[in-house]
Amino acid sequence: MLKRKKVKPITLRDVTIIDDGKLKKAITAASLGNAMEWFDFGVYGFVAYALGKVFFPGADPSVQMIAALGTFSVPFLIRPLGGLFFGMLGDKYGRQKILAITIVIMSISTFCIGLIPVVRVDWYLGPDSAAAV
Repeated sequence: MLKRKKVKPITLRDVTIIDDGKLKKAITAASLGNAMEWFDFGVYGFVAYALGKVFFPGADPSVQMIAALGTFSVPFLIRPLGGLFFGMLGDKYGRQKILAITIVIMSISTFCIGLIPVVRVDWYLGPDSAAAV
């Protein structure tokens, strides 16, 4: 059976007060990051038809679109799991360190995705390369 830890109540000393300038800068940075992410999703949604034709050329056009949009849905499904996992690590080891690690992971993943060839290059370097990333 799980035991609950006794947590002391939060006092005024536990609260960090931030000046307005830092707060506005943090809100601006978070808003720009969110806007860039949704712009990325929007661009992917517009080019999904072309990506379906490039990466799934032998399939029916409707299957191509479903496959491209299915790939589009992966971030929405995985994000909560990543938030739970990296959130717990951030609480344990520090948020800045875990943020730096996740940025490195995303950079390496983005580079590897750029190396994925289209299906027509070679049969052994085709869509199965995406599974390796």
